[in-house]
Amino acid sequence: MAEFKLNEAKLDELVNALKSEGYRVVAPVEEEGVFVFKEVVDPGEMRLDVLRTARSIKEWFFPRVEPTLRYKFDRGSVTCKGEMPQSPPKTVIIGCRPCDSASLPILDKLFDWDFRDEYWFKRREATTVVAVACDAPDSYCFCTSVGGSPDGTAGSDLLMRKTVGGCYLFESFTKKGWSIIETAKGTLEPAGQNEKVLVGEVPKRFDLNSVKPWLDNNFDHDYWKEISYKCLSCGACAFVCPTCHCFDIQDEADLQGGVRLKGWDSCCLPIFTRHGSGYNPRDTRDARYRQRVMHKFTYYVDKFGLTACVGCGRCCVSCPIDMNICTVVAGAAELAETST
Repeated sequence: MAEFKLNEAKLDELVNALKSEGYRVVAPVEEEGVFVFKEVVDPGEMRLDVLRTARSIKEWFFPRVEPTLRYKFDRGSVTCKGEMPQSPPKTVIIGCRPCDSASLPILDKLFDWDFRDEYWFKRREATTVVAVACDAPDSYCFCTSVGGSPDGTAGSDLLMRKTVGGCYLFESFTKKGWSIIETAKGTLEPAGQNEKVLVGEVPKRFDLNSVKPWLDNNFDHDYWKEISYKCLSCGACAFVCPTCHCFDIQDEADLQGGVRLKGWDSCCLPIFTRHGSGYNPRDTRDARYRQRVMHKFTYYVDKFGLTACVGCGRCCVSCPIDMNICTVVAGAAELAETST
């Protein structure tokens, strides 16, 4: 139940209040014609009306590239020094959508699986996530098909819901969320009993319960070749996805030493699974695209009990030939229905 509300005209005051308490404020900001999550310098540049940023909030916890080790060569010996991240600044991310925040508990499972990734969790612990409910989803949204909703609360510390009167209702779920409310109390006012909230509707596009059994039993189905003919294997879908987590380890070095880097990778790229011998077990487009779908909708479910897709639609929007994973999975659901 929301207890406080913020007039939309006071968003600047909210940002300034958070900054005065030492928070680094990150929000959707326009950069070179697209909207991305950036640290807010001028509160006026923050845009909470943006439905879908070009990239998700994932990169604020799992950077596109980061050093993990530095080493030096000295007369036949090697000196190594691990590079753990510095204590990250106290951060609040404002304006992500519920699909973005829902990706965080999904990735928590992976990064605390057989090895606890302190790079990820240090940033998670330092960051408060303030999501904004969607009042105007578009045709690319399919959160309800993967268990989410336009005003879902998974992964967020605080949810803002827009009202007809031009305010945002604040609902907190964690201690970090309440800290934001305490910090911003000077800009908030009590919420009324009958505030009319603007929340959009997202039609359900497929049934997850029918999709997974079909995927489990149709690894070699001709469907994979049919749908993958137009795939360019560019990896754009993975790089904008809130839940894709594949990374590569590479060294950049000279005669004096070097740095070992962890950087995003994608199972859609042709050399992703190429062995040192040159053999590639997934050397065709259909095998790679099948891996992307199977990983999200069956392998991750088997391992962690969660679907590795939040229905944000970014992969569909960013794909240069409009390969729509929602349509692909819906097609699998239709095949499941016709085969029973």
